[in-house]
Amino acid sequence: MFLGLYGDAPRFTADFSTLDEDTARTRFGEGVKFIDLRSIAGELTHAEASLVAAAKGVIGWHRIHPFCARCGGPSAPDDGGWRRRCTACGALHFPRTDPVVIMLVTRGERVLVGRQRTFLPRMYSLLAGFMEPGETIDDAVRREVLEEAGIRVGRVRFLASQPWPFPASLMLGCWGEGLSEEITIDPEIEDARWVDRAEMALVLKGEHPYFAAPRRDAIARWILEAWFADAETSA
Repeated sequence: MFLGLYGDAPRFTADFSTLDEDTARTRFGEGVKFIDLRSIAGELTHAEASLVAAAKGVIGWHRIHPFCARCGGPSAPDDGGWRRRCTACGALHFPRTDPVVIMLVTRGERVLVGRQRTFLPRMYSLLAGFMEPGETIDDAVRREVLEEAGIRVGRVRFLASQPWPFPASLMLGCWGEGLSEEITIDPEIEDARWVDRAEMALVLKGEHPYFAAPRRDAIARWILEAWFADAETSA
């Protein structure tokens, strides 16, 4: 798949996920090694991260869309890998991106955090959820927070975004004004709670006895650090 130009040189990506390490060494040399993208994402520059996010997302899309959604016939990569063409009816299919809202919900000097059962031990993050058809970003923020934690949200403001190709999401970071306080946890998540700045200081430093912060390469971490630093995230 053609990724584009990086500097003056064209860049390509290919799917080697079916190769074991011995086969890869034979084909590419002894210096080759497989590295999980999430483990090195924090070390990449913005440009490098954009390239590997595109590669990860589009390769993942090819892997799970081998057939035409219109007629069921087999499809094949086309246009440098940026679409698939059905070999039976000729329909064109393009990579998909699923929008996800992730919310910094604040009430006074406290922020709402939660954890899913799939999180690493002790890790808490911002609440998040997929947008539904016909929703605005504001509506999605209010619905997700109400569903997951029982908290009503008033004003909503967009903060930042981040591609998250695990497998195909675009994280839409938002601030939301918490209008209620009592938490009612949905079975979809394991826990949710309000955390004040003093407690969040320990979390971000890695010194809290019970809670751990989100990954450094995740937008949730950036938003929480901005809130803690009293940046203009809730004005």
